[in-house]
Amino acid sequence: MSRSRLQRMLAAVIAYGLLSAVPATAAQALADYSQAEALVRQGQWDQGIVLLKQILQAEPVNLRALNLMGIALTGKGDIGAANQQFKRAVQVDPRFYPALKNLAINEFGQKDVAAAQKHLTEAGALAPNDPMIHAYLGEIAYSRREYRTAASHWAKSGDLQRNPGRAAKLVECYLETGQQQRGLDLLRTLDQENLSPKAQFTLGLALAKHELYQPAIPYFQAVSSKYPESYDAAFNLSICLVQAKEFPKAIEVLRATSERGHKTAELENLMAEAFEGNNQIQEAIDALREATQLAPEDEDSYVDLATLCTTHDAYALGLEVIEVGLHHHPQSDRLIFQRGVIHAMQNQLDLAEPDFQLAAKLAPEKNLSYVALGVSYMQLGDLPKAIASLRRRIKQKPDDPTLRYLLGEALVRSGATAGDAAFVEAKASLEKSVKLNPKFAPAQVNLGKIYLKENRLDDALSHLEQARALDPKDKAAYSQLAIVYRRKGKPEVAKEMLTKLNQLNDQERQEEGHRKRLRSAEEGSSPESAPDTKQ
Repeated sequence: MSRSRLQRMLAAVIAYGLLSAVPATAAQALADYSQAEALVRQGQWDQGIVLLKQILQAEPVNLRALNLMGIALTGKGDIGAANQQFKRAVQVDPRFYPALKNLAINEFGQKDVAAAQKHLTEAGALAPNDPMIHAYLGEIAYSRREYRTAASHWAKSGDLQRNPGRAAKLVECYLETGQQQRGLDLLRTLDQENLSPKAQFTLGLALAKHELYQPAIPYFQAVSSKYPESYDAAFNLSICLVQAKEFPKAIEVLRATSERGHKTAELENLMAEAFEGNNQIQEAIDALREATQLAPEDEDSYVDLATLCTTHDAYALGLEVIEVGLHHHPQSDRLIFQRGVIHAMQNQLDLAEPDFQLAAKLAPEKNLSYVALGVSYMQLGDLPKAIASLRRRIKQKPDDPTLRYLLGEALVRSGATAGDAAFVEAKASLEKSVKLNPKFAPAQVNLGKIYLKENRLDDALSHLEQARALDPKDKAAYSQLAIVYRRKGKPEVAKEMLTKLNQLNDQERQEEGHRKRLRSAEEGSSPESAPDTKQ
């Protein structure tokens, strides 16, 4: 055998030995890691940590081992030490997104939301399709009421059927962002039994807030059945039942709630509404009387009772209630307005008109449909300054109907009376506003009022009827029309106007009351604060 051939054989043997040694070492490391991973998955944190320390002692920059060590320490509850491992992994390789993600999840659990969002965003840039990253970014956005952002992330967070609690929140996000049909479609895929009481309450509240009362009923029913002592769940259920016109069921729930010791003015108020809907008028009156006694400082109960009396022609009782209410709320525009309605319906126009005027003075913004711009001018400081500012603006934009309307409104508010210069200017400004934009109802109403003060009944009637046609819900138009028709000797038509006015007032009161009275999850009660173990 030649020397050169022997050298080649020796080299081959050495190479074989080296090559066979490397796979053996790698295979052992892989086996150790797999064993540690299995231990961690089984929750055997300490055994897993022992094995991982051996791996990291041999290979301190093993990214997978550092990440798994962080997971094991997290499972053991040592979050600080776990985060150190995740940070070490990120220092070794800033693009190793599993450690970034796990670090962010721990930060989220520690309520360090800013850090969690930063690291989740970085991880998301490296792994844009990771469902867990989107799930947590969605949670952060939802906690900030950034519903559109939350919905965008949760739509990419994987199978929602596996996390019904998240799906329920996504329904809420769709409702809050005007995607009602999309929310209802997702709602139909949810199995209610898989939702925790907390998720059911939240979902019912979201539906009710968007006036989806019928779909909200089963969610509040489920919570109320599990937590019969919960006032919030029972009250919200009752609101939904009333709105769905299921009055007997609402009465049953409200009575049971009252019998459990929850006797409140708002409950009696809602009970009255249910009784009225069920044509139990005397019971409704009794419930509202009880509400005024339980909370004499609550203006709503007096308004509700006075409105109920007006609707059912119990005028004497209505006036009695209003006087009691005004004792506690002497500046209540709503009570004074309702007193004006009662006087007008009794053909006591000399008493009705001052009440309507006083109510408008106490709450002038309620006579404006175009509130946003109007308030910005009317609240410049005082009315003279507002008038001066509007006059300057009109010189710059003489054909702006809104500015003309607002100047007329400001002049009338300043105390302009028929015949004086301010009154003449107000009338001219409103006439110009109507000419420039005949479809703007508030200007038509105010011009009608001006003509009524001048006793130009036909002109007033023309503009007020135009306003009513443009905006059938403008209450100021109806109150002025009632006065015009009575002066023209048409009491029956005037009564129709007042009846419609009363209906609008009652409808507005109920709608506002339901929105205001829904009990939110923050107001405390067992289901609202119960831990959500199913999410």
